Amino acid sequence: MKHLKTRIFALVIIVLFAGLTYWGWHQLMTERKYPLKVAAFGPVGIVGGLFMLVFPTKAGKPETTADKLIVMAVFVVGLAAGLLNWYLMDPGFFGR
Repeated sequence: MKHLKTRIFALVIIVLFAGLTYWGWHQLMTERKYPLKVAAFGPVGIVGGLFMLVFPTKAGKPETTADKLIVMAVFVVGLAAGLLNWYLMDPGFFGR
C-alpha cells in the first residue's frame, strides 16, 4: 500500500505504451505504413513502466550515481527493445 500510486501510474504507462505499440503494428498490417517514433519508442515506455512497477522506490529523479546508472541501463534496455521492434516492423530499413 505504501507505493500504490506509483504502481498504478506504472500500470497506466505500460497499458498506454503497449496500446501505442499495438496501434503501430495494426497500422502496419492494415495500411502497410507505421509511425516511426511509435515503433522505436513504444517499447521504451513499456520497459520503463515495468521498472517502475517492480521497483517503485526508484521512481522519480535519481539522486545517487548508482541510481543514475540504473536509470540509464533501463533506458538502454528500452531503446534496444525499441530497435528490435522497429527492425521486426521494417527490416528493409536496416538494409535487409
